Amino acid sequence: MTPVQEKLFFVLADDDPRLHEYTVSILKESGMLEKHESFYDPVSFLAFLKESEEEPDVILLDVHFEGSGLSGVDILPFIREEYPYIPVILLTGMDAEATDEAQSDVFTYFIPKPVTEAHLTSMLHFYLGKSKKSAETINSLIDEMEEFKGYHHLLEQEVEELQDEQRRLEKLTREDKTGSSTKGFEKVSEILESLLTKSQPMPSFVADLEKVYSTQFKLFKKVIETLIRFDVQDSATPGMNIHKVKGTQNVFSARLSRKVRLFYYNSAKSVRKKLIRLDIYHDTKGMDKWIKNNYHSYADTDDQYENSLKRS
Repeated sequence: MTPVQEKLFFVLADDDPRLHEYTVSILKESGMLEKHESFYDPVSFLAFLKESEEEPDVILLDVHFEGSGLSGVDILPFIREEYPYIPVILLTGMDAEATDEAQSDVFTYFIPKPVTEAHLTSMLHFYLGKSKKSAETINSLIDEMEEFKGYHHLLEQEVEELQDEQRRLEKLTREDKTGSSTKGFEKVSEILESLLTKSQPMPSFVADLEKVYSTQFKLFKKVIETLIRFDVQDSATPGMNIHKVKGTQNVFSARLSRKVRLFYYNSAKSVRKKLIRLDIYHDTKGMDKWIKNNYHSYADTDDQYENSLKRS
């Protein structure tokens, strides 16, 4: 039994009226034509595609429109904006180079001019069958993509949950490190105070020392070793380069290492030297300002009074 010929909606866009008449007659005789629309320039053709409520089944499109400035290849992207999967058959008398840009479009085919009845019908059957298979393949791919999107969404949720867990663990780790660091320094600070028999660490010094501990641990170890030597010796440790800080009473600076200077207060009446600041940034002006502005917090009463007289 011969299969029933499917009737289709054709749109023809070609600047040759004779081709329209000839093609329509062939389509009618073959039983393929249900209805058709004819256009003789690319502008009116594109306007129809944009405004039409009914989707064509096949587009027969001339490659070269005389005097229009646009070719069938030029307007192909605009067709695809409206109808991505409609089979477009380019009617061309030009060489293959002129249609190179359209070669990658899976739903675009070619029939050379002059068009003959046998060639047109056979090629239409072939291309429409090919287009149908391509459409089925694409629909299958779309279904697979939708399924993939579902899995991808689940995967994204899993990744987000893992990232949340990772951030939570990192936060806990940071908190643990901070806690451990603080506890570690407190332990070291207690040991240091027990070892320093002739020096008294002031809160400002301890705060500076903790910064060194948390940011430059190797330097911290060096500072501790030098502090212990500095404490036990009555005279200055060689190489410490001790200087009196100008504008104050009994405040001195000593070099603990190439990078660190110690500021301390030591008066004749003091039983222990007061360690007041550590400078690891070579901030001489900043340290001088702090030492003078905070003199009352560490100096003996007599020195405070004498210092105030000098400043006034």
